[in-house]
Amino acid sequence: MKSRTFLKCLLILGLAATITCPVVSVLAQQSPAPKAGTHKVIAYYFHTNTRCSTCVKIEAYSKEAIEQGFPEELKKGNLEMRIVNYENPENRHFMKDYKLVSKSLVLVNTVNGQQTEWTNLKVIWQLTGRKDAFLNYVRREVRSYLAKG
Repeated sequence: MKSRTFLKCLLILGLAATITCPVVSVLAQQSPAPKAGTHKVIAYYFHTNTRCSTCVKIEAYSKEAIEQGFPEELKKGNLEMRIVNYENPENRHFMKDYKLVSKSLVLVNTVNGQQTEWTNLKVIWQLTGRKDAFLNYVRREVRSYLAKG
């Protein structure tokens, strides 16, 4: 009698394993769903091979505005700063993508890795002689883009 009960239990366990293993296997192969609305802002400073002192200053001020103004956002990955030479062959597409005609600071808003909008911060050229105004302008624009997430 005990052996029959034991065999029945083994059969039931075997049947349960046969049914559930493929389901568990399929579930394990599925990748987790991406977080809804993963938002990121990318600040690109675009330059060329030829760099004047004003261009170098714009890059330095841009980095300072972003790195000192948004350390937590940079650390969390909600904001990223990229310095790009758009004269390099692999980067030439940026000239068309963002209608670049000169060195530029461009903010790009992305959601789930897809670009949703961008802005070329052209006023930086007029603010190179006023560092505080430059930093405040860049931070205000970055803050505005971060708030869109």
